[in-house]
Amino acid sequence: MSIAASVGVAVGIMVGLILCVIWFKFANNNKKVKTDYDERQEMIRNRGYKYAFYTVLFYEALLMILAIGRIELPMSSYAVHFLGIILGCIVLCEYCVWKDAYWGLNNNRKRYIIIFAFTAALNVIPIAGGIAGGTLIEDGKIGMPMLNIMVLVMLAVVCITMVIKQIRDKSAVSEEEED
Repeated sequence: MSIAASVGVAVGIMVGLILCVIWFKFANNNKKVKTDYDERQEMIRNRGYKYAFYTVLFYEALLMILAIGRIELPMSSYAVHFLGIILGCIVLCEYCVWKDAYWGLNNNRKRYIIIFAFTAALNVIPIAGGIAGGTLIEDGKIGMPMLNIMVLVMLAVVCITMVIKQIRDKSAVSEEEED
């Protein structure tokens, strides 16, 4: 990867962070950037962060073992590390969804769904460009647009989990009402 590409990624990350601040203000009912959680949710989220940390730690230890054994993955080094970040995010989100600590007290779920859809659409653009330009795989390794595919997979996993959780909760309520 060239210096120009690295600078482009750094600028993209900064723009992404600015967009996140704007999106959080939009998505929270009280226009705060910070999501409010109750004490129970905070405890669960803290445990989720711990599990996410251990996931990334395990993943990086595995990468170290592979590197010592000179086993190369068919991915660029940045994609390998990005996958670790995505795995940590998935663990955090999944844990929080299942433990009812994903949605904050001041979240507007409909607005968050809009943000999820917009984020998915933004990630499709580089994928389409990668397909058109033939850069999904470069020199036999996963290229830059594959990072966007990883983000889409993460979003899909989280959304599917939310739907399954909602269905499960509704059926549990129905069973309680029948008793």
